[in-house]
Amino acid sequence: MSPRTTAPFRLEPLTAQHRVDEFSSGDAAIDAFLRASALAEQSMGLSSVTVALDPSADNGVVGYFTLSPLSIRIDPRILATLGLAAVPYPSVGGYLLGRLGVQRHYQRRGIGQALVAVAIAQARQGRTGTGGVFIAVDPKDDSLVGWYERLGFVRLGLQTRRVVMRL
Repeated sequence: MSPRTTAPFRLEPLTAQHRVDEFSSGDAAIDAFLRASALAEQSMGLSSVTVALDPSADNGVVGYFTLSPLSIRIDPRILATLGLAAVPYPSVGGYLLGRLGVQRHYQRRGIGQALVAVAIAQARQGRTGTGGVFIAVDPKDDSLVGWYERLGFVRLGLQTRRVVMRL
């Protein structure tokens, strides 16, 4: 998953000092979340929000993603998809890559793919301290399901868009 861009972006947890009002991905819900809800949700401990900043553009927000804890009820399909034998619990824990957005004029440069790679790395790092065997995404449409599948995620079934990757 090497990004197709060589720009040296800096990654940081979201703070009140980041200029999020100028962020525009072309998706109103993704933009509104970053502007109005992301910092509050992070402060409540509901998710972590990581922003990518462009030092060459006055540290403007280039993209962001959120990670949250998630538990999935165990069934044979989940076990098979995650490559797990039977587990002694009714559910298994992991992480949800909840939101992902890239500033409109930075799109199609591999930044989204790079942010997914960073999210996976953060989930793997969290796993060593707290547990969690997967990272999941609930893509908004079928074209995004395919995009995540190309990154190594596996769709849980035809009746859902949820995709998962074993950590």
